[in-house]
Parts: sequence; C-alpha cells; structure tokens
Amino acid sequence: MYRYKRLLVALSLNEQDEASIRYASLVARLAKSENVTFMHVISSMIDIPEELQAEFSEYSADLARDKMKKLVTGYFSDDHRTTIDYKVVEGSPLMELLHYVKVNDIDLVIMTKRLEPVESGMLSVKLTRRVPCSVLLIPEKSKATFTNILVPTDFSDNSIDAMDAAVAFASARGINQIYCLHAYNVPIGYYKIGKSYEEFAEIMKGHAEKNFNNFLQKDVCHGDTVCQIKDLKGITVIPIFKLEKKPAQAIKEEIKNLNIDLLVIGARGRHAGAGVLLGSVTESEIKTTTIPILAVKKKGTGMNLLDALMEL
Repeated sequence: MYRYKRLLVALSLNEQDEASIRYASLVARLAKSENVTFMHVISSMIDIPEELQAEFSEYSADLARDKMKKLVTGYFSDDHRTTIDYKVVEGSPLMELLHYVKVNDIDLVIMTKRLEPVESGMLSVKLTRRVPCSVLLIPEKSKATFTNILVPTDFSDNSIDAMDAAVAFASARGINQIYCLHAYNVPIGYYKIGKSYEEFAEIMKGHAEKNFNNFLQKDVCHGDTVCQIKDLKGITVIPIFKLEKKPAQAIKEEIKNLNIDLLVIGARGRHAGAGVLLGSVTESEIKTTTIPILAVKKKGTGMNLLDALMEL
C-alpha cells in the first residue's frame, strides 16, 4: 500500500458520507497514509446579495467544517498516526476537487456513489474520467471491509496496474487469494476455418490461458523501481475464463457468484492521447456496481489535459 500516502475524501455532509469515512480510515491504516484531507464544496451562493456573500460564505464554511469534524471523529483515533485536514471551498465540486488533487499531489480520491444506476451526470464518473490518480468509489451504506477481490483483465497495461494494486490491498489486509477474470468470445466468421463454435471457443480459452500466464510476468513500475507482477507476496491469483461477449455482464455474474466485495479495475484512457477518458467497461462498472470499486490509474495520467481543462 506504498502508493496511497495522501488521500482526499469528498464529503457531501449527509448520511451517505459515513461509508467513505469508514473506508478512508481503513485505507489510511493499511497504507500508513501520511495525510487525509476531508473536503466539502459549497455551491456558489448566487441568490445572496453580493455585499453579504463574504459574511455568509465564512459562516457556511465554519458550519461545514464543524460538521465534517463531527462525522470523522471516532473513525480516526489518536493512534492512527495520520494527519487530518478539513477543507471547505466554494464553487464547482468537480473543478475544486480536480484542482486540489493537482496542487496537493493526491494519491487516491475516496468518495461515495449512489446505489441506484445513473446513466449520466454522476460526479463520480466525471471525476474518475479526469483526475490524474486512482479513485475508490464506495456505494452508500457500505461496511468498511473486504475479503474477496476481483480484478477484471484484458491483459493490457491498465490491467497490470490494477492487478498490482489488488495485490497491495490483499497483502495489507491479510487476504491470501484474489480472483482475476478474463471474458473472451468467439469471433465472427470462425466457421470459415472449418471449426465448430465449441471448438473455436476452446481455442480462444487456450489463448486466454496463455496470455494470463504471460500477464503475470509483465513489468510494473513503482516510481523509479521496476518489478514484476509475479511478485505476488504469497497471494494466489485464481484465474477465471468466461465465454461472454459483454465483459460487464461477466463481471456482474462473478461478483454475485463469488460474493466479491471489492472490484479493482484499470481506468486509464482508451489510448495514450486520451488519458482522462475511461474505457467503456470501467465506466459501466462505476455507474452500476453496488460494491466498492477501485478505479486504478497510474499517477499523473492525463495531467496535460487536466492542465488545459483547468485553464478554460
């Protein structure tokens, strides 16, 4: 859990915040985090006369800060060895959170997401698209615990980072195994080479198994240090190969079958020039999953585009 030294926890100051605070405490303990900042963004008070806005803004900020402290107290004890900061700002939640992450070199953002699926307009989706670090999204009312971790993989660099993060979480938590899911399908036109659907499905599965073994030998970078995923810290990775055209459906089924309580998935953009974008599967999971999801990004991903966005 070396990577999560500076945490940012977005709070709405309602009953949904408890889940995020619980997980922030858990992650801070596992990662031995140096600092956790709890942040609340107050919407601009456009209906208050301009000459009174400064007075009421300061009053609202004090109330919000006091409420945050009351919510957090009890989850972070004196022996936590993590410094706690409270930040209240006024403006757009998305832009203020992005700005704070960039300026303060945040490693992980933690925030609550709604249980009900939402197709568009979610702050959690917008933030995860653009923020240059990993994001841990906690469905409201979630308990701060995880025992079964699932890592969907397409054997890409994104998946390497996700697997590396999952191993770190499992090791810190004392979990001795994690699940790795790869969804494969039979390509259109398979019959043209004289194979039945079932025969080609077996070919595709064998190909996936070979890729999985190679996947565990790939390099992963920790700053200036390069190691391999095969350093699994004694953790067993259980591969699951599922014949399914829709990866999101395969993930949903395995979450239910295996009682998964933490989904770890790569969240880097579709290509190098689109670092702030999410893959379609990752975005689907963020919108619909009812368990905590760690969307893993290599720190600094999309920073150039974020700089351009902040200048608009």
